[in-house]
Amino acid sequence: MKYFMYFLIAGAILIGLVAATSKTTKPSEGIYPGELFPSIDSLKDDKGAIINLTDLKGQRLLVNFWASYDANSRKENVLMSHVIDIENYPVTMVSVSFDKSEKVFGKTVVTDGTGNSVQCWADENLQSELTKLYRLEKGFKSYLIDEDGKIVAMDVNAGNLNQYLKRI
Repeated sequence: MKYFMYFLIAGAILIGLVAATSKTTKPSEGIYPGELFPSIDSLKDDKGAIINLTDLKGQRLLVNFWASYDANSRKENVLMSHVIDIENYPVTMVSVSFDKSEKVFGKTVVTDGTGNSVQCWADENLQSELTKLYRLEKGFKSYLIDEDGKIVAMDVNAGNLNQYLKRI
């Protein structure tokens, strides 16, 4: 009985330590919900300015990877941009185009009318880096990120955006 009491006390101390450290531990950087979104730097926007995601820290972000040659990703880029604008959602959309040509990217942004969001183009070197980092070999993705830089959801689309925004 004496050892049982020591066992209970040790267990209570261990549970207390685990509970205390789980509240102070920062999430690790990664590409899945609950992790910190890795920053993307040196993106060129449709107006020629350089954008770094670290400059947008403190804002809710919807980061969307797309290309004009990929019909589904282009459609979602347009739909999400318009839904955010029409519904006045409290989120800044940052679209990253993987078009091979900066001219094609620029013309697509004008044609699609997505200028209300931050439209960026990744050059060939950055495309390669982003493809590896975000595992985009099997298709484009989108990420909803909270004010602290933590990923709330991935593979967000125009149909489920409102549902995810209610969570943050």
